[in-house]
Amino acid sequence: MLAAMVQEVATTPMGYAAIVKLDLKEKVIPIFIGPSEAYAISTVLHKEPTERPLAVDLLMSFIIESNVRLEKVFIHDFQGGTFLARIYFSGKQFKKQMLELDARPSDALALALRLHSPVYVAEHVYDRTAISMSTVRAADQEAIQAAQESIDDILSDDEREEFFEAILEEFGDLKRSSKKAKDTKVEKTKYLSRTEVLERMLKNALANEKYEEAAKLRDELRAEHSIT
Repeated sequence: MLAAMVQEVATTPMGYAAIVKLDLKEKVIPIFIGPSEAYAISTVLHKEPTERPLAVDLLMSFIIESNVRLEKVFIHDFQGGTFLARIYFSGKQFKKQMLELDARPSDALALALRLHSPVYVAEHVYDRTAISMSTVRAADQEAIQAAQESIDDILSDDEREEFFEAILEEFGDLKRSSKKAKDTKVEKTKYLSRTEVLERMLKNALANEKYEEAAKLRDELRAEHSIT
């Protein structure tokens, strides 16, 4: 049984992954999780408050109010491409003062992070599933590249050109001469506003169940509306 911790949530071409780092080990274990589970874990890692309690927050509150202690989370096996985990609770209300439950690793890790409970991984699971962190980083960069390319699914050719023009207009250090040259084009082209771009990106994120990304885009939209 190896002591472990959740290091971060990474984005890969296969989706989100909770990166589990083990003590005194160089390699890490990527546990693939859904967007909602990724959000539940990343909000704790980044100390980001949520507007409303998540399901795991509700469970945490119940555990605290019931005088129950989460003793540990144990990722004990890997079968058919799926990680298996158990959660161990202690409390006077349980038989032998101990309760052991099967759980998805994503839920177990999210709960352990909130309650500052230890996480362990079976050594044979580490031997079968651990990879180098450089492999995770490479996958992360590949996913970022894929996300950048996915803008083709959001905008048409004309709209995409306008989108990048709008970025240059807002963030680029443009000379006055180039701006004057572009003024003639402005009369013929309807530029997407920043709000319109954010709204389209938010719609695409929700359609693809990228809830963490959608939450950030929502916050940007709110900030944009408050300015205007």
